[in-house]
Amino acid sequence: GDVVEEMELSKKALAGVIGKGGASIKEIEQLSGVKASAVDPQEGETVRRLRLEGTKAQIKEAKDMLEQKIIAVIGKEKAERMQKHISSKILERKRAESGSQAAKGGVSGLSDFCQRWGVYAVMARKLARLDAQLQRYMIRHFKPKKAKPVNALRGYIVGLLKYPQLWRLEALHEDGELDGEVCETFTVSEQGAIVGKGGVPAADVGDEFADLQRIDLEAEGQNDREAARTYGDIQAQHCRFFSMGGNFYVWALETAIGTILDGQKYRQHD
Repeated sequence: GDVVEEMELSKKALAGVIGKGGASIKEIEQLSGVKASAVDPQEGETVRRLRLEGTKAQIKEAKDMLEQKIIAVIGKEKAERMQKHISSKILERKRAESGSQAAKGGVSGLSDFCQRWGVYAVMARKLARLDAQLQRYMIRHFKPKKAKPVNALRGYIVGLLKYPQLWRLEALHEDGELDGEVCETFTVSEQGAIVGKGGVPAADVGDEFADLQRIDLEAEGQNDREAARTYGDIQAQHCRFFSMGGNFYVWALETAIGTILDGQKYRQHD
């Protein structure tokens, strides 16, 4: 998806990269695919900022072009001095930033989250670099019981990153990603459920799991070949969901095809 980044440069360098009538910056936009715009300076600012919007690859390409343009406009030595000056200003600003200010690069609500729990700037910047779904889940569910919330938050993030299977599906549901035609949601009891191919006669299913809930993957109005394109090759009893120790697990029930979980394929004999 698209992201937004800002590039800081001197007043002369900004004028050079924009060019007469905006010709230079328009050329860079066309070649790289980014949308570029100069940010109005605030009172007392000694540097100028250029806002770049596009994919990460597009922004990287635009920055490379802009750096070459800056050297052509003000010369290599002045460009290096400008970069050192800007880097020192950025470092100064980062040192003075609060956690709430440092989190502005994250999802909506992250700044308020950092302010609420007293998250300092260095950690806030790390949180802002986490994937958006994790940030949103953290904001909704983090409820520290320790006296020092920041210490609890550190352990909480480690747990989310280590065991994504324990929260990703819940996060998708909360974000509304499991609604509509792409996904269908089923409620599974603690006794578990069997996932398999729909329309299979009861005699072919067997009675080992006869009392368990069944989730039949049916491609209505499709023949076997078309259904395979929708769901893959599904067996009558493909896998089983079951609960153990308060968590749900998947148990593969066939040996030919396999069940993919968290990117890893499992078969009955694994």
